[in-house]
Amino acid sequence: MKHLLLFAMLLAATHTFAQDGRLPLDSKNNISYTDSGLPQYSKAQLHQKIRDWVERRFGNAENAITSDDTQAGIILITSYIPVIHSDYQYIRFDLGVQYKDSQYDARITTLDGVSAEHSPVRLTAKENDNIIAKEQIVKTESNRKKRKEAETALQIAKADNDGINTSLYNLLADLKSHITQPKSE
Repeated sequence: MKHLLLFAMLLAATHTFAQDGRLPLDSKNNISYTDSGLPQYSKAQLHQKIRDWVERRFGNAENAITSDDTQAGIILITSYIPVIHSDYQYIRFDLGVQYKDSQYDARITTLDGVSAEHSPVRLTAKENDNIIAKEQIVKTESNRKKRKEAETALQIAKADNDGINTSLYNLLADLKSHITQPKSE
């Protein structure tokens, strides 16, 4: 029942941004979520807005920020985010934010699935390969019962990846929203 409910919720999320169950990859075939913006703030103001966001989002900027180079305009954050997934409760990620006057670029990389039941697992392009393999099994399976089982396994794998996508895209959207909102006096 738990997996059925999880599947139903994630299937609905699948259609919101049409990722088709795949994690985004960069040109080197590494998982990478990116976002950028052109807020009308100075480099110093952007630095403070990013630090304020980290403090608000993760509770303690000193624990989440692993590197803060104001001269280079780079903040590196390592933290965890809850995720709807059949194997993991959290995703540990690295988020780098590079900024300068009126511009920032954010990139999430190095994902680890974290669960109370087992050691953290590094997520790679193999997550997408798993989807492709399951799609091939569904296409080639002639036994109705086995095809139905393969379809269910494929839907769960896609829903798991979509759960990760939703959490990380929402994190980037939260950062963008915080950066672009006018400073309250």
